[in-house]
Amino acid sequence: MVKYTTAQIWKDEAMRRANGVDEVESERRRDMVRQHQLQEGVEINAESLADYELYILGKMDMDEYQQYLLFKHGRQT
Repeated sequence: MVKYTTAQIWKDEAMRRANGVDEVESERRRDMVRQHQLQEGVEINAESLADYELYILGKMDMDEYQQYLLFKHGRQT
């Protein structure tokens, strides 16, 4: 169950967390994201890059990150 009222509040709170992975893992994740972008032809903008950092830096694990993206992009307003 999501306890946040907006995606921005969730993101801001997550960014205040300590990094959950070390620098080596962050770089591995960053490379993985780049490869995904290249393979899928994903167009990147500043907002998307900032969201990727939530996972890359370990501010969110994959499950929370997926829930965050669903909340952010899947909500009906």
